[in-house]
Amino acid sequence: MPNAHKIRMEQRRMKAAELLLAEPSITYRELAKRLGVSIGTAVKDVKAIRAEWAERRLSAYESRLLDDFIRTDEALAAIWSAVKAGKGWAVDRLCTVLQTRMKLLGLDMVRHEIDVGELLARYLARIGNEHDSTPAS
Repeated sequence: MPNAHKIRMEQRRMKAAELLLAEPSITYRELAKRLGVSIGTAVKDVKAIRAEWAERRLSAYESRLLDDFIRTDEALAAIWSAVKAGKGWAVDRLCTVLQTRMKLLGLDMVRHEIDVGELLARYLARIGNEHDSTPAS
């Protein structure tokens, strides 16, 4: 069970949070005066309040991110058979969904250094090997 000091502190911080929301430009001095506490206590309260708000925002962001990621999984599952069948529209949607997933993960912000010539050479070699292993008619 919380002690009286903690209860008073939580009540004071609730009032401080209301004041911060109502008057975003309020100074520590004014906040301390209205709460009847020292400036140092007002500073500590504001830090604690902002930390709690940041934690709530992060939690909400993570929840939304997870929901969006689940939706991309469902979208991939819905089009996968058409992708495997080589349907052009499905491959296009696959690329869009994969780009969305990259954005969700922040991978679109990472700079990728790719040697296109090397990539093309490996692709052509793979196609050539597949062609060579195909039985002649």
